[in-house]
Amino acid sequence: MSAYKINGSIVDMTGDGVWPHMSKEIREQLIAPFFEIDWKVHDISLQARNKTNDEALNAAIADLKEHKAAVKGPTITPTMEETKQMGLSKKWDSPNGIIRRAINGAAIMRNTIEIEGIGKYAPLMHDVTIARQAVGGIYGAPNVAISGKGKVKVTFEGEDGTTETLVEDRKVDAGVMMLTTETDHSIRDYAHAVFQQALSNSKSVIFAAKDTINPVYDGRFIDIFNKIFKESYAEKFEAAGLTFADKVQLIDSVVSKIPQGKLNNMIVALKNYDGDVVSDQVAGEHKSLGLMDSTLVSADGTLLADPPHGTAPDLEAAWHEKGLLLANPTAHIFAYAEAIRHKAELNGQTDGVELANKLKQAVVTTIQAGLKTWDLTGDLAPDKSKSISGQQFIANVRYTFAGMVASTTAAKLAVVR
Repeated sequence: MSAYKINGSIVDMTGDGVWPHMSKEIREQLIAPFFEIDWKVHDISLQARNKTNDEALNAAIADLKEHKAAVKGPTITPTMEETKQMGLSKKWDSPNGIIRRAINGAAIMRNTIEIEGIGKYAPLMHDVTIARQAVGGIYGAPNVAISGKGKVKVTFEGEDGTTETLVEDRKVDAGVMMLTTETDHSIRDYAHAVFQQALSNSKSVIFAAKDTINPVYDGRFIDIFNKIFKESYAEKFEAAGLTFADKVQLIDSVVSKIPQGKLNNMIVALKNYDGDVVSDQVAGEHKSLGLMDSTLVSADGTLLADPPHGTAPDLEAAWHEKGLLLANPTAHIFAYAEAIRHKAELNGQTDGVELANKLKQAVVTTIQAGLKTWDLTGDLAPDKSKSISGQQFIANVRYTFAGMVASTTAAKLAVVR
């Protein structure tokens, strides 16, 4: 079978540590034999950002805006101490935050990668997606110290010169205060992104918050979600056999139901901070961040697939000394497959979508086979002394994928004949 051509281009933002080398291995050894893709590769490592005064990241973002599909490898956001140790010109901000703002990133979708035979910490939980609002809430919110007893007043001054007192005579004592805000625009973008992903992944949706405590703040989310759903998605959901509850689900109840398996095969949409916490909780209950699929999506259809784990600095020595990639590349391969799937979907290439999904299944099948033969990377192997390298794992996935593609091709030829 010749490689399937994906129309247009896909952006690859390679990051720090061993992951640029893992990216190259995945592109060349696993993807190239099956997909013909024009990759726009950008080095956005900390050193590249520092050397180019962040033009390396800006160029990658410009390509992402144009092509609307990308993969991003794990990156480092330096502490002040690391900034000095690495001789950087400044303390560079998180590339994730910069990218989210630049593309109006609306939702971060975290999915559990389901592998039969892997011992979960919450075994009843299956195929749960946590949608986290990508902007707003406490992130960037003014938070200040209060020096003593007194009153706080919050006044809104409109651009037209009008003023309105929003909070008057709030009695306070020495302590702290935070002012969180949301915009209707960002909530609308978030709702569109969630509903679009629900249709792409055939999953029903619930929104979870605490409107009993914050009826105006949290209530605004559900009002906007309901309006957008009724206007733009209700008929599509009904045709797909999917649902969206028009009532806020209380977040404490939802969090308790997830490990009980009561929200399997669903998207749970949450505000920014709530989603930040719950997505990591689900990763821990599942197995680890290394077995989670993560994407950043915008309301305009832009998608950045980004494995949620870190750079694994403890594994760098094996690469520099022996040329061995010891990290588990599962989430990284899923990121490539998801970027390909999304680009194919944007193009209307249904065969490309099917092939990208098959690549994900090949990873799962390879791990399931490895549970029997012990051909697993160190994080999953029962006996780490017998674990395989990331390169060998990628080769095993390629072998599995080739067999799946050959079987599908033979079946299609038999039908034609």
